[in-house]
Amino acid sequence: MTRYRFDQIAENSTAKKKPEESDRNRYVGLEHLDPGTLEVTRWGAEVTPKGDKLLMKKGDVLFGRRRAYQKKVGIAPFDGIFSAHGMVLRPKADVVDPMFFPFFISSDMFLDEAIRVSVGSLSPTANWKDLRTLEFDLPSPGKQRELAGILSEAESLKGHYRKLLTTCDDVVKSQFVEIFSKKEFPLIPLSQACTKITDGTHKTPQYQEAGIAFISAKNVTSDGKLDFSDIKHISTDEYESIQKRCETQIGDVLLTKSGSLGMPAIVDVDFPIGLFESLAVLKYRRDILDGVFLREQLKSAGVQDQFTGGVKGIAVKHLHLNVIGRTSIIVPPLELQEEFTDFVLQVDKSKFAVQKALDELNATTKKILNQELGLGDV
Repeated sequence: MTRYRFDQIAENSTAKKKPEESDRNRYVGLEHLDPGTLEVTRWGAEVTPKGDKLLMKKGDVLFGRRRAYQKKVGIAPFDGIFSAHGMVLRPKADVVDPMFFPFFISSDMFLDEAIRVSVGSLSPTANWKDLRTLEFDLPSPGKQRELAGILSEAESLKGHYRKLLTTCDDVVKSQFVEIFSKKEFPLIPLSQACTKITDGTHKTPQYQEAGIAFISAKNVTSDGKLDFSDIKHISTDEYESIQKRCETQIGDVLLTKSGSLGMPAIVDVDFPIGLFESLAVLKYRRDILDGVFLREQLKSAGVQDQFTGGVKGIAVKHLHLNVIGRTSIIVPPLELQEEFTDFVLQVDKSKFAVQKALDELNATTKKILNQELGLGDV
């Protein structure tokens, strides 16, 4: 192992440009980087991004320096522009193997140090002037090439697992269309299908180290689950105040109003949670609707088109409660809804098995990389 300063390992490319309309579809933002994978599968912006953006070339390593604790690292899939809240990093080939370089940037060794030197309380950010002087031990060139080969094969396998997960979601969507588009069913607005539609607190709470879980739109995943890996906490008093506005119970459907608009999730935890205004809670009528069926229908193209048509604003998109309330949904017989739910739950079992295999592969590659970088079983 040989020790190097980070500026001996990497070049920080700071070339920028002011985006034009033609750049809109070749823009990668921090929201497009997913922790745990180097593959970038999403990009683009609904409107031309504002402010200067970093120029990136295909193969560059993209690092989310803002909120580095989210551990977002990806490989640029094409020439384009990248968020100014990130870094475009390139390897210095005389020190680090270019194939190994992305894995080093995504390693606990680098990311833990980047988190440590981040500055700022609301959005901690890692700056080049602090990163450049950090020192890291690197394996020999031969070992780097060997590791790059192993980790690249594992990354490819991870990609196959992620595609399987996407296929499972596509199967559910196609089954929804197959079952419920064959004949007409009663069509009613969500305001009639729910006893109450409201949203979380519009006042930023006083956060604390521990207490009641407090979530927002960012805690809803693309497959309709609640993610509690990155949450804030509030006091019991704050929670009780919020509950007066938007009491949540197991089985309720939450809907994102900001960020990734119109993403639904079912409350499936029995501990108390407080909601921010970016989440709406749908107290649907359980005598006419099944929760899983409702969640999948809210994800359907027909409903999403209605949400999109009601979006206000340009810089910050926001889905208003009145738009949600007047959105029309079908209400098939409850027995047919429950048959569909049984199918979804079977697919979920398959997804669980695939996700478990993916998690185990992630853990294995992380262990290998940590050991070779001298971190042990971190």
